[in-house]
Amino acid sequence: MARATSARPESTRRRQRWPDGYDPENTRKSLITSALDLFEKRGFDRTSVQEIADQAQLTKGAFYHHFESKDDLLRHIQEEYLEAQLTAIQQIEAGSDDPAVRVRELIRFSLTSVAEYRAHVTIFYQERRYLTGELFAEVTRKRDLVEAAFAGMVQDGVTRGVFRADVDARIATFGLVGMCAWAYQWLNLSGPLSVDEVARQFSAMVLEGLYA
Repeated sequence: MARATSARPESTRRRQRWPDGYDPENTRKSLITSALDLFEKRGFDRTSVQEIADQAQLTKGAFYHHFESKDDLLRHIQEEYLEAQLTAIQQIEAGSDDPAVRVRELIRFSLTSVAEYRAHVTIFYQERRYLTGELFAEVTRKRDLVEAAFAGMVQDGVTRGVFRADVDARIATFGLVGMCAWAYQWLNLSGPLSVDEVARQFSAMVLEGLYA
């Protein structure tokens, strides 16, 4: 019996520590989901902690148990999106060393993430200005890592002669990131073109301009 108990998933053991039914993980997720909805629809500055807690059907006490402030929650939302990007970039780099394949996959992932993390992307571009101090610095650091990885893949293609020698990797990255990120404004998941088809067309335009 002792072995069977120790083999249970960590999530099961964690929840058994709260006999009153309180589930810390789901409480945190509920607060994040509520904030994503409210920040996207109303904006960070027009949303209160009380409103986030109310929509999640929780208390302000529960909010402050998980987040130091509304700013801290905004930072978490920003980092959640950026960390997903960094993980995907690592997978793309591990999957192929062909610069064209990597750029194509970057575009596909960038558009897929706009669809999957639409609220995150909207909040990232519209509400990031409300972060200050260390919270802003940490988000900026991770954003710079994402952009540096994009630029590194483009520069690798230039260095290896796959992409044109006159391409500035940093400028190409700004164009690539901006083109894909702005899709949160117009990408229609129920429209005539799938995300993969949009990604294919974007890739064709970008690579046509990059190829040596």
